Amino acid sequence: MIRFEGIEKTYPVYARPQDRLWEWLSRKQRHRLHVALTGVEFEVQSGETFGLIGENGAGKSTLLKIAAGTIRPTKGQVYRQGRVAALLELGAGFHPEESGQDNIRFMAALHGVQGEVLEAFVAQTIEFSELPSEALARPVKTYSSGMFMRLAFAAATAIDPEVLIVDEALSVGDLHFQKKSLNRILGLRERGTTILFCSHNLYQVRSLCQRVAWIHGGHIEALGATEDVVTAYESHERRRYAYLRSETQDADQEKAAGQQLSAPTVAALVKIRNIAVETADGVNPAQVDSFQDLAVEIEVEAYTKSQFHVLFAIVRPDKDNVFGTSTQFRAGGQPLQGIGEHRVRVRFPRLALLSGEYLWSVYVLDDTGIQVLDMAELIQPFTVLNQKHREFGVTWLEHEWVCVE
Repeated sequence: MIRFEGIEKTYPVYARPQDRLWEWLSRKQRHRLHVALTGVEFEVQSGETFGLIGENGAGKSTLLKIAAGTIRPTKGQVYRQGRVAALLELGAGFHPEESGQDNIRFMAALHGVQGEVLEAFVAQTIEFSELPSEALARPVKTYSSGMFMRLAFAAATAIDPEVLIVDEALSVGDLHFQKKSLNRILGLRERGTTILFCSHNLYQVRSLCQRVAWIHGGHIEALGATEDVVTAYESHERRRYAYLRSETQDADQEKAAGQQLSAPTVAALVKIRNIAVETADGVNPAQVDSFQDLAVEIEVEAYTKSQFHVLFAIVRPDKDNVFGTSTQFRAGGQPLQGIGEHRVRVRFPRLALLSGEYLWSVYVLDDTGIQVLDMAELIQPFTVLNQKHREFGVTWLEHEWVCVE
């Protein structure tokens, strides 16, 4: 459905605004070239959900704009088949001075929607966006980022596209609409829509995408199966994080590693209330021995009847996940449900961690196990000491020595 062949995109960069005029008058170059993309070649198959990952400034958004046709590549060709809908930066395709109602009709006209189908398109867009008539009558320049995304997402997906291009759309707006948008994307995927999905949320990328391309410095660093590419990207990020941390030995940063880095969402439908770690030595010990029995109990409070899952991970200070699991992965995989308090407990007989410093990260996910409702990352640090054995590393692996002569 989408094929990129030898894509390159460069931009002229001027040191001063007036240099553009002097360049035109003198016919002498006064700019340098910034290479946003170079040598990009891959194909997104029909019905595939394909992910794009990478650092900020890597060129992901530029590639999505080329895929959507909003900008042209400097070199190379992009081939598209089918009706394309794109969710790029906020407000793209909107006229700021016109009302929400008028912009919906503009969007319909851009996609060739006319006649009786037009009224159905407008009604469906308004219904999905949940924006009040008062807001739809106002110029969209008065909209918040969340209102922008509601209108843009509703209009883009109302045309039932054959190709959907999404750039961080699920990170904007309230949790209710994020969940609603995710369900719409999952529905489109089930109907065979080709999806090009860009996100910094690697959990969503892992859950949604069959293949992934890692964009780094304007070129494709890796392309292939989701788990292979995401794992390679996470390893790169860990190395980069370790380097930056060694370069900035800030006492406040060291202290922050033992504190909660992500505060719970104020408007969360389910909130994490407490996490308690229990051993024979007490609750929340600062030190744990290798092969000691350990249990972790997570307490959450639900303000809705909606179903949800609880996920936790044991994490190293460099953000390397040592082990993680979710109620979704247990036998049956049934989600939790019901207003009020819920407690989940996990036992680790003979904890197999070796010496090192560790922390906990806890997440509440929706019933699909993709959308994050609340989180508490890198909390309650503890140290593991392997005092009875000489093995080293992160975890103990069962093994057997065999001497072969």
